[in-house]
Amino acid sequence: MLRYLPAVFLVVWFYSVLPVSALASHEPSDAVNSRVASVDKEGFAVERVETFPVPILFGVTYDALAPDFGASRGGGTRAHQGQDIRAPKSTPVVSPTKAVVTGVGEGASAGKYVYTANPGGESFRYLHLDSIADIKLGDTLEVGDMIGTVGDTGNVPAGIYHLHFEVKNTENEPIDPYQRLGGTPFTQTEKMKFVAAILDEVEDADEYARVLVNNFPSEFTAAALKKYSLPPEVDEPPKNAEENKNNRLRTKLDELMALIPTVIPTGLSFGDSTVATSLLQTYLIFTTEGPARNTLAAATATGYFGSITTAALKEYQADNGLNQTGEFDEATKEKMSK
Repeated sequence: MLRYLPAVFLVVWFYSVLPVSALASHEPSDAVNSRVASVDKEGFAVERVETFPVPILFGVTYDALAPDFGASRGGGTRAHQGQDIRAPKSTPVVSPTKAVVTGVGEGASAGKYVYTANPGGESFRYLHLDSIADIKLGDTLEVGDMIGTVGDTGNVPAGIYHLHFEVKNTENEPIDPYQRLGGTPFTQTEKMKFVAAILDEVEDADEYARVLVNNFPSEFTAAALKKYSLPPEVDEPPKNAEENKNNRLRTKLDELMALIPTVIPTGLSFGDSTVATSLLQTYLIFTTEGPARNTLAAATATGYFGSITTAALKEYQADNGLNQTGEFDEATKEKMSK
């Protein structure tokens, strides 16, 4: 899928349209980087591609993007030179056009990155990657070939997984890629084709297939229902996609429930009618068991702290070895918060 271009055709064209600084302007001093002096443009389109798909294979639509080119960065010391695209960690980043790899490396600011030369003398940059595909300088990339995976490397807060995508013109000037990302999105057929090629390249295809199916069950379920040809590594997981989705939702619900006691003020008791009472009732309904809890669940979270809520709270306190005060006291809050 990736083909190395023979050096005999290397020409000075690349530097005539893309100065060396285009490869270095955003590299930190400690970047581990290699670059080529020129690239072979045989069969390479002279005209730039006006519109192209979002270069993240799953989970991102153009409508979901928020344009942020030119936004203030570094406390107003600089302007954002690309488009940030949020996506789950390890989501495949693919080339939206035919391209030639011109830079691969890692730095304190850019994190793991890949630079490419693209039609029309433009340069695309992919920053903050979690991992880089098995590519090297001079490799050609077809549309859909893997660049790497979404990550949070470089100067971004941990866990803020996203792709920083830049486009630079022939004058080495950053240009806003937002409008151009509105090209025809990848079809399901293309996505499954690209995934098959990606799984052929990664070190542990079965594990990566599980990651993709768990993160994007609807994509693979839809493809399976429509009888698309799926890679063998993902033939079975789509059957469990709905269960995986439910498990993820349950995990998120559990995390949300765990936060509720931390925001409820102590001293909440019989006769109170507040939002905090509704939160306490919701917590008791979703996280406890017993006849008093069942009565509360039937009454629903009304927001009024009456005898039903008091009984459910006493039931929780008894089950957890606490004094049955029927009040949301310090001991009860501490126990729930753990």
